[in-house]
Amino acid sequence: MTTLREIDVKYRFKEVDCDITGKCVTQPEIIAKLFDYLKLETKEVFIVVNLTKQHDINCFEVVATGSTDAVSVRPAEVLRTAIILNLKVVMLIHNHPSGHSEPSSADIKFTQTVIEAARLLNIEVLDHVVIGLNQFSSMKKSFPYIFD
Repeated sequence: MTTLREIDVKYRFKEVDCDITGKCVTQPEIIAKLFDYLKLETKEVFIVVNLTKQHDINCFEVVATGSTDAVSVRPAEVLRTAIILNLKVVMLIHNHPSGHSEPSSADIKFTQTVIEAARLLNIEVLDHVVIGLNQFSSMKKSFPYIFD
């Protein structure tokens, strides 16, 4: 006899009083303001904001928490909630505890990998925002060619 694992994914609605859900995200400044608290984190935190086609925030997920200078995450983990909820747009966010918001070469390469995977699933990666101490960087503004 063998054991077969069954996965049961449930999506629950929870009414909350917060400023995030229902906001239209068209600029990285909005995301940087909403997730400004990440500048105080001592470890890298990777978050995915899941958006509707109209760019309204549906939900967000903390995908991973790493060390002081790195976070390890797979594209499948980044896109899973958008797939489950049948959402078509995501925005990526992570912080740099060093305080510098300049994306690293690893950040750029990972973003390209996620964009390629998302395209196969008909999901748009709107931007990848890196939060520093008193600044942020928009990869879409700095490296628009990877989003084309």
